[in-house]
Amino acid sequence: MSLREQLTGSTRTPVPPFVLLLPPGWVSVEATREAFDELLGTVSERMRAEHRPDLDARFRALVRRASDEFLRRDPVRLVYQRSVPAERMLPLAITAARVAAPGGATLDAQVAELVRTRGAAPLDDARVVMRWSSDSSHRIDGGTLRTRSFDYLVAIPGTGRREALVFTAVVPLAAGGERLDDDAAEEFGLLADAILSTFRWSGA
Repeated sequence: MSLREQLTGSTRTPVPPFVLLLPPGWVSVEATREAFDELLGTVSERMRAEHRPDLDARFRALVRRASDEFLRRDPVRLVYQRSVPAERMLPLAITAARVAAPGGATLDAQVAELVRTRGAAPLDDARVVMRWSSDSSHRIDGGTLRTRSFDYLVAIPGTGRREALVFTAVVPLAAGGERLDDDAAEEFGLLADAILSTFRWSGA
């Protein structure tokens, strides 16, 4: 039981099990510090293979900061490549966290705001997954790193739309004089779309 649960005298219902069909070499693991450390190792391996210690340092800084922020939330899963050669590693990982509306309200207002301001839309005709994207800039040691995030929201059954899972895939766009063109970035988004399109609750 966490300190928060001890202080409030309540526990949250576990997130129901779900299924994602992953490409060969990808894994879905519990989101822990150890899992992020392993991901950092794969990032460094790829950067060393490309003889880019400068990018290695920047990406490691980004992953560390992102993992610190993510683990302070309500982390659920980390999805990334593990069993592939360094030259086939992609600069892409997917996190999943549980979110809840404040005050016991539903998430309807937040979803409507995402539709209005971020262009959120159903990922497919099933309308189970809402999808949107956004670009950001991050100040890290040695300069600025620009990223594109592809986000996906799935309401958790049995919560009356008060809780949801949010999956986030982050792609680096520019750092250290290197830039990923928009077409390539969108291809990574299509890969994330393909993975999230397989989402289903176990037993559904």
